[in-house]
Amino acid sequence: MQIAIQPRWEKPQISTQQNSHRSNNLLSHIFMAGIFFTSLCPVIATPAAGQTHNKPASLSQPKINSLGQQLLQEVSKCATDKTFNQKLTTPQAEAIVNRCALQVVALAPNGKFRPDAFERMAAFMEATGVKLPQPISQGQASVQLSFAGESSIFTIPVRIGTQTQTFILDTGNSQTIINTQIAQQLGLNSNPIPNGLLEYKPVIGNNLKGLTVNTHTLPVLGVNSATVSGIQGLGLPTQALPKNISGVLGLDFLSNFDVVLNPKKQQLQLLPPSENVAGAIPLKGRFGILTAQVYINGQGPFNFAVDTGAYSMMISQPVAQKLGIGDRNAQTAQIFGFGGQETVKKIKLNKLQIQQHQVTEIDAVIVEQSNILQLPGVEGIIGQNFLNQYQQHWRFDKPNALGVVQSGSLVLTP
Repeated sequence: MQIAIQPRWEKPQISTQQNSHRSNNLLSHIFMAGIFFTSLCPVIATPAAGQTHNKPASLSQPKINSLGQQLLQEVSKCATDKTFNQKLTTPQAEAIVNRCALQVVALAPNGKFRPDAFERMAAFMEATGVKLPQPISQGQASVQLSFAGESSIFTIPVRIGTQTQTFILDTGNSQTIINTQIAQQLGLNSNPIPNGLLEYKPVIGNNLKGLTVNTHTLPVLGVNSATVSGIQGLGLPTQALPKNISGVLGLDFLSNFDVVLNPKKQQLQLLPPSENVAGAIPLKGRFGILTAQVYINGQGPFNFAVDTGAYSMMISQPVAQKLGIGDRNAQTAQIFGFGGQETVKKIKLNKLQIQQHQVTEIDAVIVEQSNILQLPGVEGIIGQNFLNQYQQHWRFDKPNALGVVQSGSLVLTP
C-alpha cells in the first residue's frame, strides 16, 4: 500500500509512494473465527455490567485428553483469575477473555507468535466447537489495474453490495479490509475488536490504540465476473487508509483463483485454480502471509514475505547486520502505515536473488524495531520494486480449517 517516505533533512514535499500498510496476521484470523468471548461463553461465566465475578468454589475441569481441551482449560482459568471479584462491564469482561485466549493459545512468553500457533488454534477451535464458513468462489476475470496515486502499488475495482470501490491489490494481506464508512452505508453486521488487542497487530507505526476496528460479514465480492462469498472482512476508519482507497483485497479473496499479474500491461487475470508447475518459486505460509527464501549480496537464505501491497524491499536490522550493511550514511526517512509512522534508513542492495531470478542495485529500507517484521517472525518483505519487473503467476493451495493459505507457488517471467 501507499507509504510516504521523505529524508528528514529535505524540505517537505508532496508525499512520494513507498511501502505497505500491514494488518495481516494470526490475530485477524482469531477475530474471523469467532474464537473469543462468544465461543467461550459456555466455559467462562462473564458477569453482567456492574456485577462482581465471584470465583466459583470449584471450576469445572474437563478431562484433559487433547491439546484443545488443555488450552480451553487454561484460557478458562486465566479469564476466571483476572475477573475474580471485580465489577466489570460486559465489554471489559469480553476483552479479558479475548486477551487470555490470545496469550494462552497463540503467544510465546516473549510476546511473539508461537511457531505452532496455528496448530494450537485449530485444536482450540475443535474444543470450542467453532467452525469457519468456507468461502464460495465462481467465475473468472480479466481486469485493467490502476496505480494508487503516484505509486506502483496496484488498485483494482471491486464490487461490494451495490457499490464499486477502489481497493489495493494485496497478496501480503491475509484478510480483506473495508472502509468502516462503506460498511455502515451497506448496513453490514459489525463486531468490534477490543482496542487492547491491537498491540499484537504487525503493522507500521504504534498508534493503533485510537483506532476503532471491527469485523464485518461481507456481501458477495466481485471483480469482473469473478465472485467470492462468505468472507469476513476487517473494517478500518477512513484515516487509516490511503487517500481515495476504500479497502484492501486480500488472500481470503485472491487465493480462490490463480492470479496472473502483468505489470507492464497493468492487467490482472483471475483464473480457475491449477496445479503447481515445476520450477516455480515455492511459497510457504507464516501467520497468514506467504513467504519465499531470498539471497542478498550472496548471503542467505532469508525468509521474506512476498507482498504486492508493499512498494519497496524491506529488511530487518539483524539481516542488515549479518550482511555488513552500514547505515551510518544512509538517508533517514519516514514510512507511514495503519499504525502511524516509523523511522527507517534508505539503502541499496547490491544483489537480490530469488531462485534463478536476480536483480542488482535495488532500493530497500532497513526497519529497526517494527511489529511488521517481528511479530510474524519474518526477516524482510519483497516489494513491488522487485515484483513489478516480472509477470507473476500466483498459485495457492487450499486454505486450512482456519481459512489460512499455508502454501502456494509463484512463477516469475521477465
